[in-house]
Amino acid sequence: MEINNGALVEEQMKKRAAEGYFVRDLEKDRVYCPAGEVLRRKSVKKSGEVRYANKSACKLCEYKSICTRSPWKEVDFPDEVIEARNLNWLKAKEEGAFSI
Repeated sequence: MEINNGALVEEQMKKRAAEGYFVRDLEKDRVYCPAGEVLRRKSVKKSGEVRYANKSACKLCEYKSICTRSPWKEVDFPDEVIEARNLNWLKAKEEGAFSI
């Protein structure tokens, strides 16, 4: 994987996200979701974790039922963490429930 000044290149982030991960772009302060959407910073929690979400994208997403039971997905990232597994997504993909 090519790294540019310590950060993954955008296309690599999107590719990794498609494997079933939420991938955070620290430079642009956004997160790529497994379905290919971009989540924006929503808030910073008291713990310092940054919360990302994209309500409008989640509401229209054909994979929402795989990703979350909530009306939309919110993902929290501790400082400097750039990747979070979407366990539901990974499990569904492993079981052959869909392909993207």
